[in-house]
Amino acid sequence: MTWLSYIFASAATLALYDICKKHSAAGNRTFNVLLLTSASGFLTVLATLAATGGLAPMFALAPREYALLGVKSTIVSTSWALAYMALKTLPITVMAPIRATGPVWTTLAALAIYEEIPSAVQALGFALAFTGSFAFSLATRREGFTLRSKAIVLAIAATLAGSASALYDKFILNSLKIPPKAVLFWFMFAMSVIYAIAVAATRKSDKTRFEWRWTIPFVGVLLAMSDFCYFSALSSPEAKISIISTIRRVSTVATFVIGGALFREKNLLRKGIALAAIIAGVVLLAL
Repeated sequence: MTWLSYIFASAATLALYDICKKHSAAGNRTFNVLLLTSASGFLTVLATLAATGGLAPMFALAPREYALLGVKSTIVSTSWALAYMALKTLPITVMAPIRATGPVWTTLAALAIYEEIPSAVQALGFALAFTGSFAFSLATRREGFTLRSKAIVLAIAATLAGSASALYDKFILNSLKIPPKAVLFWFMFAMSVIYAIAVAATRKSDKTRFEWRWTIPFVGVLLAMSDFCYFSALSSPEAKISIISTIRRVSTVATFVIGGALFREKNLLRKGIALAAIIAGVVLLAL
């Protein structure tokens, strides 16, 4: 498969993952859900590698590579925790457009790091994306959410952490050439450990009741599938982080449409128009 094929497969799986994540997180105990989802993903990867004879190479990395993957796990764990805390109360049709802005921040950071001047097309893309974001903020006010709402702040922080993770992924996969399977195996293992510690640390302070839902293990399995395709795409020398981030986040359109119908959410037209402007801006950034 080419890197473009991998990233389209990742985007398709990611839409299902987002919907299952909303169902598993809404009103539920955050770190317990995160532990079970990350452990499910790790066990899926472990079983697949063991069945295909690919487990031994996972233990052949250099000490520095293990440390770098630990950093990756910390960034993703932070992004996940923030996103789940937001999803406990946010409608999925509010969360999806916020997450769709991820490639905008990734591209901005990449331009700053490499000291590039945005092209005219990129400038138009930024303008569209930020216009869509402003229109979206007006639409969410009808549901009682503003930029000062705790859940919105958490969602934005999760998106920024996700953008930082995308830039870091490009570094460890493309520059350092750490194999995609090793990245997936160790970062999901480390996330399971991090969340196990978080569950133990918040056992008495978190008063939210934990409720088992069938989507919880599916979140981990779908993430493992999506991230394997994503890491495989990023490991290609020809891969462009702006294009990869864009295609992957276009999945939010499916999340918005399907999730909005499943959870019977409101104000879809206004939020949909804002999302369309954001996606159009993101596509222009990729061009």
